[in-house]
Amino acid sequence: MNMNVSAEAIFSDKIRLLDTIHYEDNPKGIITAVKLSDGQYHVLSRYEDSVWQLPHHWFPHGVQNGQKKLNFERIGTQKLRVAAKLIMARQLWGSETFSNRKAGKSYINLFDSIVLHLHWLKTRDVSSLADITPMLAQQYVQHVKSLIHDKGKRKGTPITANVQTSRFMAVETCWRSTLGTVHSFEHPWPESSASVLSGLKYNLSPKTSIIPDVILAPLAQWAEKQLSRANELIAHRDSIAEMTLKSKHLVSQNDEKNQLLKQRGWPAGLRQLKNALFELRDSAFLLILLTTGMRIHELLNIKQDCWYSQVKDGERFYFIGSRSDKTNEGHTHWLCPKIAIDAVNILERLSSPLNALLKTRLRDAQDAHQYSEVKRLEALSGCIALSVATKNKQINVLSGHSLTSTLQIRIKMLGLDWHLTPHQFRRTFANYVVHHKLGDLRYLRDHFKHWSLDMAALYAMNEVQDLELYDEIYSAFDTVRQGIIGHWLEPDTPLSGGLAPYIRNLREKGEHVRTYASRKEMIKAISNQIFLRSTSIAWCTNDDGGCGGGQCESCEHGVIDDKKQKWWEAVYVQQIELRQLSGMGEAENLTIERAITRCEKVLAELGADIRTIKERVT
Repeated sequence: MNMNVSAEAIFSDKIRLLDTIHYEDNPKGIITAVKLSDGQYHVLSRYEDSVWQLPHHWFPHGVQNGQKKLNFERIGTQKLRVAAKLIMARQLWGSETFSNRKAGKSYINLFDSIVLHLHWLKTRDVSSLADITPMLAQQYVQHVKSLIHDKGKRKGTPITANVQTSRFMAVETCWRSTLGTVHSFEHPWPESSASVLSGLKYNLSPKTSIIPDVILAPLAQWAEKQLSRANELIAHRDSIAEMTLKSKHLVSQNDEKNQLLKQRGWPAGLRQLKNALFELRDSAFLLILLTTGMRIHELLNIKQDCWYSQVKDGERFYFIGSRSDKTNEGHTHWLCPKIAIDAVNILERLSSPLNALLKTRLRDAQDAHQYSEVKRLEALSGCIALSVATKNKQINVLSGHSLTSTLQIRIKMLGLDWHLTPHQFRRTFANYVVHHKLGDLRYLRDHFKHWSLDMAALYAMNEVQDLELYDEIYSAFDTVRQGIIGHWLEPDTPLSGGLAPYIRNLREKGEHVRTYASRKEMIKAISNQIFLRSTSIAWCTNDDGGCGGGQCESCEHGVIDDKKQKWWEAVYVQQIELRQLSGMGEAENLTIERAITRCEKVLAELGADIRTIKERVT
């Protein structure tokens, strides 16, 4: 049977099937296919097949083949199986069937939820969707709400509102997709909806945690240390690959390799070298995530020769290119520091043996006319996050779940207590950019210095960048700024600085002026009008680039709140210690006394116990 057909044959089958599936029990025709380089289509599945293979390019790299199939044999009742095929066919054909922008995982999740519903119907002796009534649908709602997790961290707890919503939305999809067919049934809940039934409440505040400095600092330091070992570790690996083995037995071969490594100055042996190479790989992944704002799937989509640089006003800026599947933007670029480029180059070198093996397998698949495998391997060619499955030795890209789990292991290995989730890196990155632009970044500051330019100017350098990331940075900046200004407006927040009297006056009026709908709205409106950056000793609101020369406590643009108190205490202690030194000249003593007077004024306004601070020194 010829599995390659023309585009005309594909769309002819689609039109015919759309016309017949609502009244034929077992229609025949092409359901999924992939386009080949010569313009022909390779057929993956036909409607009459019991298992439909979805195209590989509908999924992110790293998804296993078994997770790309719709297996209708899971449905034991013939009528329900026929209905499920009709429903899924209409979902697949909701828009252009052979588009590169299909979200395969969404179809798999929908199918899984539909199968669960059909299994439940079977327990109620219901063999046809047409027999579903609103009363039966309500019983299914109660069943879903009674379910509990049977494994993982949520074991023993009820399934979440999000999971419930997915189950109920699958029922709604069945209702919509069977209208006008022999499988149609009444709306399952005429006066309600999936989200209402689940009790899902949308929380507009960010759900993803920011990785705290106490976790991020040692993690980043560990990763940078691993990168410094790259040349040594890869050289050891390459020497093993190039050696001519004398023995035919695996144990003896390993002895030969260990002997070579020992001669090269690596006495720890082959196993430890492999572990060190994995640590190097994970460190490179980690630093790219921390310094670019990439999502994990975008990191895993990076291919060889993906980066470039350009010079602006004497400074070099670096960009990494990859493919984004989140917003269908396709090829996208991310601004990054030099260390991210170093990490990409290391991953290229680490993945070179697997890319060489992939080329060999690709040629074999082409010679054997295995068109589906050719398409899959072509998509993987050049990827820098390749891995080999333990069981079947298939080459694939690491999955997002595997990478997240691996990085979680690294966190535990370092003795850190933190539960990692995939989106934390992006939100942490945005938070770090904000604090860098505020002049308030302690860790990784050198890797964020390229963000010192105005963000509009940075985006204008390359408009193929991830615009959504810039939006997230702006949003994070607004959140941080509103938090700072909201803190100033709290009635018991101590303030110093030239702008402090005006803020206190605004706080007092806030009790009487009802211009805003709420205090939150007032903070938002005020913060939108205020330029804000940190000078370490104070917050500066001057937006014209001028500076009074460090006299923030008297500058009309300066605000010092209790969060800056520790800095002023440290300066105060330092100046008292200098006062106690002998041999100071008159000019030096005058400078010290002025500094002490400045510190005492600020600390008094912030409510610090100056006497206790002095006692610590004397």
